Amino acid sequence: MKTRPILIIAVAVIVLAVGGYFIFRGKPKQSTSSNEISNFLKAFKAQVIKGNRDSLMSYFADKQTSEPINKLITTLINKQQKSDEEDVSFNIELNVEQAEITQINPQLATAVVPVTFSEQHLDTRHSAITFAIQKNEQNKLSIYQADARNFMNDYIAYRNTAWAKKYTDKEIYSPETLKAFLDAGNLFAKYDSVIWFTHLKKQTYFYVVKGKWDYYNLMKDTAKTYKMGLIGPDYKEVIPAEYDLIHNISGTFPDLIEVEKDRKRGFYDLSGKVVIPVEYDQIFPVNDTENLAALRKGDEYFWLKNDFSVSEKTEVKISELFSKLKQPNSFTLTKSPAGDITEFNSHEQHGSIYLPPSYLVDLGLIRKVHEFKNPLRKHVDFVATSSQYIVKARALPVKVSAENNSWLQTAYYSIRDYFIGGRAEFYDTNNIVLIDNKNNKIYSYEINTDINSEEGGGELSGSCNEYNINATSDSLLEVKVTTTANIELYNHTFIDELPVFHFLKIENGKVTEAMNTKRVFAFTKYQKMDDHFINGCYVYGKVVDGKYKTSGGGPISSETLRYMKNEIYADYNYKFKDKRWTDVFSQQFYDRYKPENVSVQDSLTEIDKYNIQWIDQKLKAMPVIQPKVLAAK
Repeated sequence: MKTRPILIIAVAVIVLAVGGYFIFRGKPKQSTSSNEISNFLKAFKAQVIKGNRDSLMSYFADKQTSEPINKLITTLINKQQKSDEEDVSFNIELNVEQAEITQINPQLATAVVPVTFSEQHLDTRHSAITFAIQKNEQNKLSIYQADARNFMNDYIAYRNTAWAKKYTDKEIYSPETLKAFLDAGNLFAKYDSVIWFTHLKKQTYFYVVKGKWDYYNLMKDTAKTYKMGLIGPDYKEVIPAEYDLIHNISGTFPDLIEVEKDRKRGFYDLSGKVVIPVEYDQIFPVNDTENLAALRKGDEYFWLKNDFSVSEKTEVKISELFSKLKQPNSFTLTKSPAGDITEFNSHEQHGSIYLPPSYLVDLGLIRKVHEFKNPLRKHVDFVATSSQYIVKARALPVKVSAENNSWLQTAYYSIRDYFIGGRAEFYDTNNIVLIDNKNNKIYSYEINTDINSEEGGGELSGSCNEYNINATSDSLLEVKVTTTANIELYNHTFIDELPVFHFLKIENGKVTEAMNTKRVFAFTKYQKMDDHFINGCYVYGKVVDGKYKTSGGGPISSETLRYMKNEIYADYNYKFKDKRWTDVFSQQFYDRYKPENVSVQDSLTEIDKYNIQWIDQKLKAMPVIQPKVLAAK
């Protein structure tokens, strides 16, 4: 079985949870019982106590090497893999005797197992892990899913508390940090919060807040409940507490600080002087002998000259401007490129803060706030912080493939973020920059190139590398891009990679997805099909002699077309006559598919009916193993 257990180990505060459990695929001869599951958990606990890592791996449905599973097992046996940091010791006990067992179906049950953290000099704390336990066709129980989100958060918190008991402040925090903690305390008489401090050229600057500070509200494009300012090393105000965001010092230009207020941008210098008024919608730094940046205000553009004066209104072509931008190509970050270290004013949050220039955020190349490892703190966990952030320009601005569509150009980026702590070693995203020459605007949109249900997602094999964009109208774009997947077909093969179509619309200055459906092949709901929807590169995989083997890139298979056709019926919750199809779509759609309708003919749209007939014609021309029931009738 190719599908790996979905292990959710989240140590960040914001978590994307995977809903639903796997639907059983085999045909076990016996049902599970609470007593059976209880004994299974007791045996699992015995291996935890012994610290048998290999034996514990065998309790999971997939015995292949899995970083998330390893992370959970490492945590449960409380024996860290070799690292530069000395570990702390405390007890972790799985209280399997008190597990709350719930039978989902005859072969599937969940068990909520209480966990206790204890140490001689610390208060005892409690947590829990939820296991989904299933019986396979050999009547053997295995863990198919473990929801350890709360457990990992509680573990990290307890571990940090244990560290704090083991090490003195001088061993954990640098002298600069300890002094900054004390100095920040002196600012509370005038400000509600001191959230961060920056060490730059042996001096410390303080980010202060008036109002109710909310770190996560900072990430959102909503009204702020606070105003932010910056205090200098002499405790005098460099920037008044009037802004929504203050960026890293020297992040865009040396010794200048970008600020944002009500979606407008500008710059201060370190003396507290406004260098660029806070009235521009976008500020694009450029590589140019005469100018430092292009400034956009509405539909008008201005040049920021080398002496920081602002030109009269001028004509700036966005396509030419993009080619001059300071950093639209590939780059790698392991820390703030400004050369500073910005820390949380916190004894518990240990990462260093990077607040990138606003134009990089606008282009979708990095999020508004990013965390890296903080070299000024020792013996702490750097939870959900980056060790390396890599942006690769896979295709710099090119005109779209459609004829007579020179109004649009695109740039395509792949982004990989390596985490020190988190659910997986790295996360991949892909971003498209759209250059609208007709309206002289630039947009960005994050393209999902991973519809994989496995933990941590998938990585492209390199067999397929399709990227194509076609403007079907002045505001609708068809994007075709190679995407990783984990789609099980009727014959137990898997689609590992496939071309996925996205239809993007430009509306009210933003790019949004025009298709909203649970279908993998979304175009079957919105477009009448032709060959270009199925032509492309596909990678398939299957378990052969106990090993998972993949094909090289090739054309679409008949099995995929059958899935594509039956997916239309499944979208309307059709109750298939062949239970295998029910299992396929129950797994793919999770709780969004309910096999309850004996007939869905009245629900099918004209586009649905056209596409079903079109796929039937293609299937007739292809060799196919006929199932007992091909599709709904």
